[in-house]
Amino acid sequence: MILLDTGVILAAFNKRDVNHSKCKRLMVRILKGELGVPAVTDYVIDEVLSYASRRLGREGCLKLGSLFFEKNAFRVIPTTLDIVIKAWEIYKERAPALSFTDSTLLQVAKTYKVDYLVTLDRRLGVLYPSMSC
Repeated sequence: MILLDTGVILAAFNKRDVNHSKCKRLMVRILKGELGVPAVTDYVIDEVLSYASRRLGREGCLKLGSLFFEKNAFRVIPTTLDIVIKAWEIYKERAPALSFTDSTLLQVAKTYKVDYLVTLDRRLGVLYPSMSC
């Protein structure tokens, strides 16, 4: 299983993003299942849709939302209270270098023993086996 961070998803769908071409190519492979089962957390969905509404407009935001909720392109992992509590400990050690959402992502990766985090964030990428665009 691979766990995706917000930035990779946004870059893949935002033509104006500096990482768009590379992330779009990677996203095609991800959506084909070539790199393992793609997963996101509910926190990542929240970030993606919040940013997408501003950066991509209504249509772009709805297109992304359909990947999560209609096409089931990603396994959605809920952020449980236990994960949030453990993420808080990570956050206390790593803030401000690591956001709270990134702390939850790191804890989910550890809890579910995901193969790779897919992230553009180098600060997160050095804390767990990762790949980038």
